This record gives sequence, C-alpha cells and structure tokens, in this order.
Amino acid sequence: MADYVLFASAFFASAIAPGADTLLILTRALSNKKLAIATAAGITTGKVLMVSLAYFGLAALLQSNGELLLALKILGASFLIYKAVRLWYAERVQPRDRKGSEFFAALAIGFSNPQPLAFYLAIMPVVIGTTQLPLLILIVVVGFSLVSALYILLAGRLSSWLASGTNFQQVNRVLAIAFLVLAVIVLTR
Repeated sequence: MADYVLFASAFFASAIAPGADTLLILTRALSNKKLAIATAAGITTGKVLMVSLAYFGLAALLQSNGELLLALKILGASFLIYKAVRLWYAERVQPRDRKGSEFFAALAIGFSNPQPLAFYLAIMPVVIGTTQLPLLILIVVVGFSLVSALYILLAGRLSSWLASGTNFQQVNRVLAIAFLVLAVIVLTR
C-alpha cells in the first residue's frame, strides 16, 4: 500500500506542475471546454500508455532507441510549434468543435513528452515488485483527471477577464512563447 501512496503522491506532484500537458488543456479550456475535455482525455490516454510501457520495461527500449525517441520528440515538438503559431495569430473566435482530432493530437503530445517517460523510468523500479498495473493506471487516470479539472476550472475563472480583446491577445502571445519554449525543451531532453 505504501508504494501506491508513493506513486500517487509523486504522480500528482508531477502532473499538477505546469508543463506541455497542462498548458495545452488550459489553452483549450479558455476557448472551448468540450475541446479541453477531449484534450485531457487524449493526454490521459498517452499517460496510461506510457505507464503501461514503463511497467513492462518498454520505456527503457524507447529510451535506448535513439531514432524512435527522436521521432516521438520531433512529433511532439512540431505539434507544440504549430500550436504556438496558431496562438500567436489567433483572433477571438470560437474554434470548431473537433473533439476527435483534438483527442489524437493530445494523445501524440501525451505520449511524446519525455518528462513523463523520465518520471516513469525513475519510479517504476521502486514500485514494480509491489504494485499491480491496473491500480497504477487507475491512479494515473484519476490523478490526471483531477489535475485537468483544476486547470479547466481555472480557465473558467479567467474567461471573463479574457473577454477584453487586449487581454486575450496578450495571454495568447505569452502562451505561444511558452509553447515554443516547451517545444525546445522537448527536443533537447
């Protein structure tokens, strides 16, 4: 039981820290909560795949296969750069409701982000002998769902302040720069 508490505590602390995943959810939630939910579901699915791979030792294979890891990093960074450009030039319009494509784009980000991979590679040796994968997956799903809900609620609080076109543009520009920085981090780690 102690290892589940350790895993849950470490996962929640890691998940709540602002990063590519939470930033993507926040930007979606500022304009369309349904898209934010689809984004959160895609990222969560990526995290479930990653913890499953780490549990069975395949994360070590990804870590040792430089070409595959580089391809995943390039995919993730490309998506972040694309989002940065879109945010920089965004106008205050309601985006189309593309939950399906948003889910798969977020899945790619969730699965290509090297920080969770490093986290799972670090923690799995500690908990692998005393835990079961289904319970670890449950911790990931519930934990990231709570974190996602927190960011979506935060966006709801900010949306009235963002009603001003100037505030909206300034926030988008800051978020675009943050996405570019995250893309560089994804590529260089």
